[in-house]
Amino acid sequence: MRPSGDDRPKLGPFLRQYAEQEQKTARERAQELLLGGAAAAGMLAVLVGVLLAFVRFPLPTLGALVFLWGVGFVVLLAKRRLT
Repeated sequence: MRPSGDDRPKLGPFLRQYAEQEQKTARERAQELLLGGAAAAGMLAVLVGVLLAFVRFPLPTLGALVFLWGVGFVVLLAKRRLT
């Protein structure tokens, strides 16, 4: 038996927004899929490049990765301190 009127369960804001959003066209879905595929291919290319650099120049590559990690960590700490 289906609930009627006031007996219906209330939808949360996320579910209400999800239920009310318009369906995407095939073109929009294709664009999103193409963009996701390009991002995945780009990340794969970066990963292969880093691995090749590590095989050829292990210590400088490791040093650069540790440096990038350190910069990211300092930015994270600074951001936490500001908020």
